[in-house]
Amino acid sequence: MNSFSQESLDRDIVVAIIDTGVDVNHPLIKNNLWTNPREKTNKKDNDGNGFAGDLHGWNFVSNNHDLSDHHGHGTHVAGIIQQQARSSRVKFMILKYYDPSVPANDNLLNTVKAIRYATRMKADIINYSGGGDERSPMEEAAIREAQDQGILFVAAAGNEGRNTDVVGYYPAGYNLKNIISVAALDSQRRLLASSNFGTRSVDIAAPGKNIFSALPEGKYGYMSGTSQATAWVSGLAAALMLRHPWQTLTPQEIKRVLVSSGIKDRLLSKKVRSQTRISSLQAGLNLE
Repeated sequence: MNSFSQESLDRDIVVAIIDTGVDVNHPLIKNNLWTNPREKTNKKDNDGNGFAGDLHGWNFVSNNHDLSDHHGHGTHVAGIIQQQARSSRVKFMILKYYDPSVPANDNLLNTVKAIRYATRMKADIINYSGGGDERSPMEEAAIREAQDQGILFVAAAGNEGRNTDVVGYYPAGYNLKNIISVAALDSQRRLLASSNFGTRSVDIAAPGKNIFSALPEGKYGYMSGTSQATAWVSGLAAALMLRHPWQTLTPQEIKRVLVSSGIKDRLLSKKVRSQTRISSLQAGLNLE
């Protein structure tokens, strides 16, 4: 019989959502917000981490605690994770890094800051749905630091419709053990024409076409892309961690379980490393 404490059974799973912010009042999301246990108000830096008022995360664009999502992408991603995890014990650490009005290099710097924040604040999973063609030593080093802490990094394969074995896409394409790179499928279980692919650079495929989820101002709607597929995988990974709270699962173990629980598909044989597609697998997620 396994020996474990009640505290381990009650442990929340923290997913850091590095995105455009989130509608923290959305009915689908509001009960899943991570709360910094050492921060008492949204005005002072009670825990001394340099971020005053980071109750539920941080806005690295404006350098404040305003997590508002004026784009919609981050809220949609959070809603998908919630729908796949299906538990209020999966908590969202909201880290806003992206603003279309700022230079691309600023978005990259904000990404690095957000990854380091998630690592310092001990997230279990980092969900990252952005990326670009250029490698960044700073970004790769930040994800390696997360790897050293055992943090799973779920990354979008990108939406250029190309082979990223040939032309890279990062951060999904870094050769790090904690990264799961996710391609997107349509309702017919075929790879989206817009989804990147690669038998060396992309790990798995998940639903990403017309996915219904939350939008700002308490609304709902559809979005498509590898961002949605990535959120799907993050939600399932969180569900897996929640199902086995007495074990410390490594990113490699989580990847193995997701792949073994999915369906091998010959249509993906020249598209993704595992040749595997996944959907709603909660009932089948196990370590046996």
